Amino acid sequence: MTSTPDSDTKALVDPLDFMEKLSSSVYIYRPPSFSSSSSSSSSATPRKAPRLVIITAWMGARPAHIAKYIAPYRDGLVFGEAPADRPAILLLLCHEKTTSSYAKSAAVAETALPFIQDVLGESLETTPEETSPAASAGAVPQMLVHTLSNGGCLILGHIYNAIDPTHRKCLPPHVTVYDSCPGHFRFKGAATAFTMSLAKAPLAKRLLLVPAIYLLVLSMWTRIHSERVLAWFDSLGRSLLSRVFGIQPSPKPPGPTKALNPWTPHNVATEFGGNRREVRRAYLYSATDPIIESRDVEAHADEAKGLGFTVFRMAQFADSAHVAHMRADPPRYWGTVKDLWFGTSETA
Repeated sequence: MTSTPDSDTKALVDPLDFMEKLSSSVYIYRPPSFSSSSSSSSSATPRKAPRLVIITAWMGARPAHIAKYIAPYRDGLVFGEAPADRPAILLLLCHEKTTSSYAKSAAVAETALPFIQDVLGESLETTPEETSPAASAGAVPQMLVHTLSNGGCLILGHIYNAIDPTHRKCLPPHVTVYDSCPGHFRFKGAATAFTMSLAKAPLAKRLLLVPAIYLLVLSMWTRIHSERVLAWFDSLGRSLLSRVFGIQPSPKPPGPTKALNPWTPHNVATEFGGNRREVRRAYLYSATDPIIESRDVEAHADEAKGLGFTVFRMAQFADSAHVAHMRADPPRYWGTVKDLWFGTSETA
């Protein structure tokens, strides 16, 4: 079949060509009125739109698909702001090779860090009072984080560490959208996520790659669960030494732990929580998601509430697939994002 000029043109169009590409995983957008943090107005001034929107995409997201999440922010369709007040945008992609490697995931965040610092500047600094999400619940949000799937959660966790490995600094007051996440690392769901891109691949390619993918998922599952088991034994051992033998074990080193588990970093309520200044959050999910189970999302939300985070809304979509809730019901989806930002309480 011969191609037409129109089809050739479409094939060459980059849906993300309006953004500056820093790497294969990091794209940035500066609106026409962009100014760095050094010349911006006070962070305490309420804004109709965020200063910065960070979008961490699902694993294997294609530019044409993720661009549909970026355009409403770029074009002022979510918050209704004037062109002069539109947000800077940071897009972080999560590739298959990134997901299974702590070092590669961390490198993505490190590449994005200068842009975050340029936009947010001194607002990354914290005070002794800002040590828990409960203390930040009444703050005025400056930015919005939009994370999709466990891949997005994983990269977002590395953003927390990149800002400051000791977490003395962290994201300024912000709101977080959790789309199709987080979920526990379950073997079936992870294998489905990794093999989805092979659905239309030639049989020979699938026969070659599917076994390798299953071995990769098994190694990740083993590592994550080994970390959980070791943490449990460590806690038990410390308790026995203290209560039974009267021996006070040496304190654990401060700071966050390295892990491939996308669940934990977003529910750390101590001074080492990279999102402890989160003002409120919303979960958008579905019971028919084949990758992230709704019970996991709801459990994560319940855990967050118990730790002092403000769960603004649980928006469950009917019959929508993984990271497909926006396509299933755009008005409700973007209405939830808007309500989250402004803190309005209309029923979703």
